[in-house]
Amino acid sequence: MRVDEVAAPQTVAEALAILKRRPDAVPWAGGTLLMTVESAAFGDKPASLLDLGGIAELTVINRSDRYLELGACVSLSAILALPRSLSLEPLRGAAGLVGTASVRNLATIGGNVAARGSFMTCFSALACMDAAMEIRDASGSRWSSIHTLVDEDGRPRFPRAALLTRIRVPTAPWDAASVHPLGMAPRGEAYPATFAAAARFEKETISELRLLAAGKRLVRDRALELSLVGKRLPLSAKDVDAARSAARDEAIEAELGAGPASLYGTYVASFLASIQEEGR
Repeated sequence: MRVDEVAAPQTVAEALAILKRRPDAVPWAGGTLLMTVESAAFGDKPASLLDLGGIAELTVINRSDRYLELGACVSLSAILALPRSLSLEPLRGAAGLVGTASVRNLATIGGNVAARGSFMTCFSALACMDAAMEIRDASGSRWSSIHTLVDEDGRPRFPRAALLTRIRVPTAPWDAASVHPLGMAPRGEAYPATFAAAARFEKETISELRLLAAGKRLVRDRALELSLVGKRLPLSAKDVDAARSAARDEAIEAELGAGPASLYGTYVASFLASIQEEGR
């Protein structure tokens, strides 16, 4: 990447004014993604950077009875340092999968979510948790479900000339949660895929279930989830095996890659097997 201009706004309003003039400007916070896989997309083309590091409101963490609000520039290390008593799975597990401690000190939750080339490590976890995003652009501010950042083909669609400013994460605890890396997609693509799952139980039955994989595309088989909701625990071996096959096939159809797709099916089956005793 060849940088020809760097703007360093001190407020969100200043940042949006710059984006209005330069809608191609690339937001920069920790810079870990741009310094690795996405810099190649620019080649030798000049790029304008929008340095968000000086905007104090983007580093704020607020808590309420029902939600945790994270400014987009909150680092992954800061999320991992939050009290263990705060229910943050599977997000906490996903944040811990990212790089080394030094990388997590730089990497921000907003940069992880707003990547345009692929869904990064924390996206599947936040989708499990039904997180909401505050997105601001020249027309104003709006809160949207994280699911609106996925297009009809399951690919990222973060809007241009817009900033992700806050992420609202529900803190109602899940009875079981899991997150695992799925490895790289085929053809040498640099983006990894990530598995995330979460479940709640009521009277020895599954009352809520989320099973997702995210990489170049988001994979979620809602029909599979609904087929298991209401089932009594323990699940039968037939149910677990059927879920493994359905998850693998869905991931292959979504072009996640044969290896990651097989792992996805394995992790779905492993998660369902692990909740046999937890829900009883």
